[in-house]
Amino acid sequence: MVDFFSNVPDIVIDTILEKLPIRMAAQTSVLSKQWRQAWLSLQHLRFDSGFQEQQKNKDGSCDWRKNSRIISSILLHHRGHVRDFILYVPDDADEDHMNLSQWISFLSQNGIQKVIISNWDCKVFITPYIFRCSDLVYLSLGNFSLNPPPSCFHGFPKLTYLSLVDFKFSRPNIFLSLIENCKMLATLRLDTWSGMDHVVIDSPRLQTLIIKGEFDSLAFRNVRSLKSISLCLKTMPKKVLTVETVDAINHLASSCQLQSIHFEGYLCQLLAAGGAVRSPPVTFNHLNELRLSNLNLSKFDVFRYLLSMIECCPYIKKLDISVIPGEKVGLGGHIFDLNYKYKLDRLRVVNIEGITGSSAELKLVEYVLAISASLENLFFKSGKCDTDSERKMSRALMRFPRASPKASLVCLDT
Repeated sequence: MVDFFSNVPDIVIDTILEKLPIRMAAQTSVLSKQWRQAWLSLQHLRFDSGFQEQQKNKDGSCDWRKNSRIISSILLHHRGHVRDFILYVPDDADEDHMNLSQWISFLSQNGIQKVIISNWDCKVFITPYIFRCSDLVYLSLGNFSLNPPPSCFHGFPKLTYLSLVDFKFSRPNIFLSLIENCKMLATLRLDTWSGMDHVVIDSPRLQTLIIKGEFDSLAFRNVRSLKSISLCLKTMPKKVLTVETVDAINHLASSCQLQSIHFEGYLCQLLAAGGAVRSPPVTFNHLNELRLSNLNLSKFDVFRYLLSMIECCPYIKKLDISVIPGEKVGLGGHIFDLNYKYKLDRLRVVNIEGITGSSAELKLVEYVLAISASLENLFFKSGKCDTDSERKMSRALMRFPRASPKASLVCLDT
């Protein structure tokens, strides 16, 4: 008889353990002598929400103090390098028993490459030991405060992904100095922050940029490699966007080769009010995908800005638009300003969501159908309206002429 468990190759054991929750990986130590210490060499340590769920007491409560001791014990007995460290801090965690400094200090000496820490309640300062993790490739932190890096910090030389969510910056210039020292950064996500009103992006190798929050101004210094950008203003800012911000966004057309743009929230409304529609307009010659979300088309400036953005992207293949309820007002004589001679020869797919049958929404669909010579599918989803109104709107849409003989209108279920 062959003892299967005692003769499994080490590489197979490592692969199996990496796919198991850490508690179950520890239980494999009873299989044989070969397995007894194997889990202590795990390179991927995941203390995620699943780990916290498994450690709950019989009454459903979570003893964070006990969980913290378990994490400390595992790190104390760990052997070899740690590649990934994922930590979920629940909302009922006790700040006094979060040994984060000790954990990060240990990881910084063991070749850590990926750190994900989701902290849902106690906003504390991230430990300065994080700046000693010189091998980091992926860093995602949520709900922390950030002090200036120590003087010995010269950046994360290998970092390609950085995500900061619900952050508080003790000084406005911390963020800029941080990303300036990450020379290999390719993806940056900044979502909800305080302590910084003026956002400056300076990262020559950055390819994907996601910004969601509140800001008074936005500037781009060196983003020549940028391919995808998503900007969202979650609330109306106290100040109107400056001309410099509008110019900064328009400057992206010539400073990089953007392939995807997503503007969301109040940004389109403020760009329209700030003079983003100009003559002559900018042109995004490399753009494949354009997404504009939460548009109030009852405002003529927003409607005009939407059409201007479409005409600034002559080579797009996909167009996504979502609208929010507004007053069902007519556009008056403005509808005759539409340029039906303009053509989109590469547009294949259009998604329009939230329409209720206003004249502005219908005019938008009519215009897109009239200028899209290669359109294959226009998907639309109605917003909150009664069945009769939805039926009338669908009939009106179906009657519009189409520049593309292959164009199909598809109504999606709400």
